[in-house]
Amino acid sequence: MSAPYQVQFQPYQFPLTFPLVTAHGHWTHRQGIIIQLTNDQGQTSSGEIAPLPWFGTETLAQATEFCQQLNGWITPEKIQDLGDYLPCCQFAFGSAEWGFADQADQTDKFQDLNYCQLLPTGKTALDYLEKVPTLSCQTVKWKIGVQKVPTEQAWFLQLLAKLPPNTHLRLDANGGLNLTEAKQWLALLDRQRQDSQTTIHIEYLEHPLPLHQLSDLFSLAQTFQTQIALDESVASVAQLQSLYDQQWPGIYILKGAIMGDPRRLHHWLTTHPIKAIFSSVFETAIARQQVLKLAQRWNLPYYAVGFSPSITNPLEPIKKATKN
Repeated sequence: MSAPYQVQFQPYQFPLTFPLVTAHGHWTHRQGIIIQLTNDQGQTSSGEIAPLPWFGTETLAQATEFCQQLNGWITPEKIQDLGDYLPCCQFAFGSAEWGFADQADQTDKFQDLNYCQLLPTGKTALDYLEKVPTLSCQTVKWKIGVQKVPTEQAWFLQLLAKLPPNTHLRLDANGGLNLTEAKQWLALLDRQRQDSQTTIHIEYLEHPLPLHQLSDLFSLAQTFQTQIALDESVASVAQLQSLYDQQWPGIYILKGAIMGDPRRLHHWLTTHPIKAIFSSVFETAIARQQVLKLAQRWNLPYYAVGFSPSITNPLEPIKKATKN
């Protein structure tokens, strides 16, 4: 048996810059756990547990219970055998262990990454654009599926007029539309893509329908020109494999911090070519850096990752957590 690692863990909590309003509800604070492993040579490596229960992960309480029952120690074998019911714990402990072994192939050519700015939801995005002199990114995302379609589409048209020229725009419904509403949105997006007068580039509509309507999502992807991206449907490597086997034609949004051991995801991607865009779950700099390590290798070229620009002070969320 391999030498065990000493484990320390620290819960954290920090407020989101903008309260996130989606079809899943309101989200105002990010909570999670930072773990640190120490090996038998005294080296340390950190990982982050950032649960997202509405995507099917463990809860913060379940993750906390798992950390507590370790009694300060975990073996490499136990990390390897962590169950899929604890995907965020898998990610944290797997990425921390991965940190001990520098597996970065120096011959690889990693792509430079572009980033995406999340706009406030609804009409607040219009007010925000009135106040800010410039956007931080050329790619932006706007959440829909929260208000009635006519209302949101009216805001959308105003949004197009307020965004800087050549902005790349992503819309995300978080599964909050029905089939009729999804068709209405995709028809509008197709018209905008064909409008020679607009300089705004519509990249895709993310998860317009609930998970259980996967066949309808395939039908929409085959009917409309605007690309459809899926994230709730690929919240694990098993779901990713299933969608790949069904030959999903659109984009795969990969929230690496909730998809289990990153080494497993890395290995899967080496043998399965897909149109992948890596996305945030509003984690701290620790998980962010570990997911972006994957994104540098596997993110769809020329597309921004679903992360905001670099955090000014990467440890700020942790400092806040220790004060709470």
